[in-house]
Amino acid sequence: MKKIGITGGSGLLGGLLIKELKKRNILFSSFDGDITNKIHVTEWLVKNKFIEYIFHFAAYTSVDKSEKNRKKAYKINVVGVENLINSICNNKKKIIFFFASTSHVYNFSKKKIKENTKLAPKSYYGKTKLLAEKKIRRTKNKNFNYFIARIFSVFHIRQKKPFLYPSIKDKLKSTKSKKIYVKNANNIRDFLNAEKIVKIIFKVYKKKLIGTYNIGSGKEMTVKDFIKKNIDKNINVVSNIKTNSLVANINKLKKAL
Repeated sequence: MKKIGITGGSGLLGGLLIKELKKRNILFSSFDGDITNKIHVTEWLVKNKFIEYIFHFAAYTSVDKSEKNRKKAYKINVVGVENLINSICNNKKKIIFFFASTSHVYNFSKKKIKENTKLAPKSYYGKTKLLAEKKIRRTKNKNFNYFIARIFSVFHIRQKKPFLYPSIKDKLKSTKSKKIYVKNANNIRDFLNAEKIVKIIFKVYKKKLIGTYNIGSGKEMTVKDFIKKNIDKNINVVSNIKTNSLVANINKLKKAL
């Protein structure tokens, strides 16, 4: 009996979660249709009538690509969520909806960011995620409950460009120099390996938590230090002096888990 549904199973976090579920012999149904097509979404839930928990990872996740293709980003990140919510509410079965949101719904801050910090996304990607969050929070239905995960800076060996980790590795491959220029390398971020994030997500599922939570390390690190620690400790990273900070306060999550 498949009680778990997953969208975005071909992506990084979705794929790692599937790996975790298989390791634990937990049955699941992976959505392989078009998330922007409400008929596909409805048919998936009707076919998998035992689903009690949905992990929604399907998204247009690139900040740069979202800016260049706003229409597509909106359809996937906002309309896709709307389709899932409507199908859940019409399904007459109680489902907890896990939504993979992002730290991009916040503005930069010198202090660690709490969940009740004012939401002010700087990118169009962040705006689409915030719009989706609002649709989730405004849904009042006895069959619908949610967990919104505001995930901070993810890295993993399986990531692909344009994300930071693969971009820097690719840059180092194309040069013999031990000195590279990285724009905004003095920015402070909250980095956490994708596999650790999935471990946290699984704990969230087991506890059936609901509400809005930050997921991150809770630790500050400059992009420059991240490169030296995780990619090449001997590299000399040169950058501009511009800096901003985006680091999670994870006290709420710690208390819940």
